[in-house]
Amino acid sequence: MKIFEFNSPEELKDGAVAKQVDENGNPIATVDSVFGQEMEEETGETEEAKFAREETKRIFEEEAKMVEENHGLRFAIRPIKNFCIGRIEFPMEIVDEVNEHIDNKIIPSNKSFADGLIGQLKNDKKSAQLDFPLDDDVGQQLKTVFDQVGTTYLKQGYERDATAECFQCWTNHAYAGDYNPYHDHGTQSLAGLSGFLWLKVPECISELDEIPEKLQNASGSIDGFTHLIWGTNTRRDILQLKCQTEDYVKPVVGVMLIFPCWLKHAVIPFFGEGERRSMAMNWNVKDSEQELFKHLSDREMENYNKLKAEKEELTKNKPVLEASDMGPL
Repeated sequence: MKIFEFNSPEELKDGAVAKQVDENGNPIATVDSVFGQEMEEETGETEEAKFAREETKRIFEEEAKMVEENHGLRFAIRPIKNFCIGRIEFPMEIVDEVNEHIDNKIIPSNKSFADGLIGQLKNDKKSAQLDFPLDDDVGQQLKTVFDQVGTTYLKQGYERDATAECFQCWTNHAYAGDYNPYHDHGTQSLAGLSGFLWLKVPECISELDEIPEKLQNASGSIDGFTHLIWGTNTRRDILQLKCQTEDYVKPVVGVMLIFPCWLKHAVIPFFGEGERRSMAMNWNVKDSEQELFKHLSDREMENYNKLKAEKEELTKNKPVLEASDMGPL
């Protein structure tokens, strides 16, 4: 039951506006009381402020509706996070510059990276997986961007006080029939990140729906897609309210995905004209001392500080090698 009241009996007339109160006569916040007409008539409001006000009003209305539908009970949902995937969009100018560098430098150099990879890119004379050095001018510029992307992912996705350092990068040049089996990536650090940036997508893939409606009847609706898998839940599991543990992702030029290096993924083969080009990369993760301390017991902290002090002492007492000590060259 809702209770409304007027300030005085004289206000009880046609067109009057009452305020909603609780059983003790205390005003209850409503959409109209919080976002009244006077707010809408404010002058000088920027577009950003107007959008923020309207978005807040929408959220308020949804919360009020939820309370009403649940018999006045306040309702909240707490999702349990499994892991995070970052999606970054690169401007086409950068994509074009990277493709130009690959066409003019990486492909002519033809330094294969396939001996350490399981990709089955072999069905065209131009099929290849090539090393992308990070120590030349273009590589250094991209490394700076990738390092920031990885560090931001750790901060925003995991609230982790750490830095990400991209140490490895290569290009994938796939043509009809090429594919990449299920695999994960290795890094030099305990925690690590992996990712890829799509640079070219054939029309036979780009014309497909981003979210495939069905796979039946040999629809080909995921040809050339990347398959991410982080569990073994079946359709029956999902009907029992367990979480989905796989996803098919359509490649889009200029989009990068970043994720923990343990995430299994594969590339489905496609059948059509054109090159499916991407570059893949790995990051080491270096935690700050403050982040490490969050996970250490008192005894581990004591051992850590002891080892740190010993290392600093060794470094301080290490003799500096003079040129004269080297003898004749």
